Amino acid sequence: MIDELGGNADELLLAHGIDPWAIDDFDRYVRYADAAAVLGHAARQLDVPDVGLRLGGRQGIGVLGPLGVILRNAETVGDAVSACCQFLGNIAPADTAELIPGSGSRSAVYSYSTILDSPFDRRQMVERSQALAMHVLRIMMGDGFTPRRVTFQHERFAAVGCYENVFGCQVVFGQDHNGIHLAPDDLRRAIDHRDAVAAELAEDYLSRLHPKVALAEHIRDVTRRLMMVGEIGLRQVARAVSIHERTLQRELAAEGTSFEEILDDLRRATAWELAATGMQAAQISRALGYAEQSSFTRACRRWFGHAPRDLLRQRRGQNPGQEPARRA
Repeated sequence: MIDELGGNADELLLAHGIDPWAIDDFDRYVRYADAAAVLGHAARQLDVPDVGLRLGGRQGIGVLGPLGVILRNAETVGDAVSACCQFLGNIAPADTAELIPGSGSRSAVYSYSTILDSPFDRRQMVERSQALAMHVLRIMMGDGFTPRRVTFQHERFAAVGCYENVFGCQVVFGQDHNGIHLAPDDLRRAIDHRDAVAAELAEDYLSRLHPKVALAEHIRDVTRRLMMVGEIGLRQVARAVSIHERTLQRELAAEGTSFEEILDDLRRATAWELAATGMQAAQISRALGYAEQSSFTRACRRWFGHAPRDLLRQRRGQNPGQEPARRA
């Protein structure tokens, strides 16, 4: 789409540390924050403020993977929206969705948010995600479906008509939620031609990504997901799991570990994996959340006994998932 608008998609991707070949390769590593930065960069460079909105309208339900299977094969629209709220974070670690029920004749609101640092990039991703959500709702309820209204927390980027063409209803900005407002009858609507077995298999797969485990394992998983979006630190992790920082550290200590130990071990394992993917040392350092590459260099020597360039040379051609040898 960027090329169609007069830009150069490959140059934009490379400018943000993304190999263009990685976009269509599910086995390649692409940071969520970097993908969002490409979208924001394209909007500014091409002077097309509704890039996110356009992309969301063009993406199909297939980009949601197993979550898309659940949405397409849920029993009712309400069940599908509830599943989205439950599992969205499994496939998009920075994203959160919530269904806010109304009372009587009031709307039920599908509310979406993301935790990207850059306000401009975040707004582009919000518009992309809500346009994609609108596309999915029309798959479930028919092309003629329109919500009661759509709201955004940010101010308007593009002409009013751009939003009305996507959502087909009133769009209001500067509101409390990034929301798609649904009528109660919408949630009760049955989804035609559903495959209950496919939905059950997809839900089982997503459920197993987050089993009930000890707190340390849960924190490791949350830290890994936040690392992918550049939100790495005790404060961010504690906020994500709704535990005070001191309480989190105390409970981890009771399990014989600490957040710092979990983060260091996770960085070590991730560095080992990424070193075999073709990424450069500077890219790996940034993916691990280091502010300075020298910090990654010191950590690499401590973990593996040699500098990053030697690790990259050693790991070329090896399996990314191979277990690293622990240094004595």
